Formats: sequence, C-alpha cells, structure tokens
Amino acid sequence: MSASTIRIITGLVLFVHGIGHVMAFFPALNWSSSDKWHYRSWLLSGILGDTASRILVVVLFGAAGLGFIAAGLGVFGWLVPHDSWQNLALVSAVISLVALGLFWNAFLALFPNKIGSIVVNAFVLWGTLGTNALSEIFNKI
Repeated sequence: MSASTIRIITGLVLFVHGIGHVMAFFPALNWSSSDKWHYRSWLLSGILGDTASRILVVVLFGAAGLGFIAAGLGVFGWLVPHDSWQNLALVSAVISLVALGLFWNAFLALFPNKIGSIVVNAFVLWGTLGTNALSEIFNKI
C-alpha cells in the first residue's frame, strides 16, 4: 500500500472516529437513552450527580471528537497545520479512553461502537507513541 493511500485512510479514520463521538451526546442531552444506553458513570455519577455527569460526558466526548476531527483534517493539512495532527490524535485518544472508561454506556452497542473506538484509540497510541510508524510513512510522501 502506498504512503499516500495510508495517509488518506488515516485522515478519514480519524475524522470519522471524531464524528462517532457525537453518539455520546444523545443520552446526555436526553435525545435518546435506555437502561443500556445512558450518560451515567459507574464511578462518578453517585458523587457528582446527574447534571455534572451529563456535562462531563459532553465535555469529554466533545473534546475527543473535536480533537479527532482536527487531527483528521491536519493529516491532509486542511484548516489545521499538518505538524499538529499527531499531538491532536494522541491527546484525543487518551481523552476518548478515559471517557469510555468512565462512561462505558454512553455508546449503545458493544461492537463496533465501543470495541471499535478502543481499537482505533489503541492504533493511534501505537502509531504515535509506540512505533512512530505513521510519521515515518508520511515523511516519505
């Protein structure tokens, strides 16, 4: 696979992954929820209450979502400097994993929503921290 193809796939995956984080807004904003799909945290809701939990869902998933969208745009150098895409993706992956850990039921289904998100976040961490493979590929372009 060519470096250009990998760049396109990476940018699109990051962008779409960011958009997917909007799903967590549905239960937090009372657009849709159920016993299995809600904004409550197993750790924080008892301490913070419902209102703070809702706000935290929107802030965490919103920050991760916007960060991934910006990282995806940065891969292509659109609206976001190309040099910043890795830092944006890295920070967004960490925020996303924290948000998923705290608010596991913010996404409705186990796969592809939750497991898919964890896999993408793991690949972002691996590609930016573990091997720096993505930078090496993109530097060849």
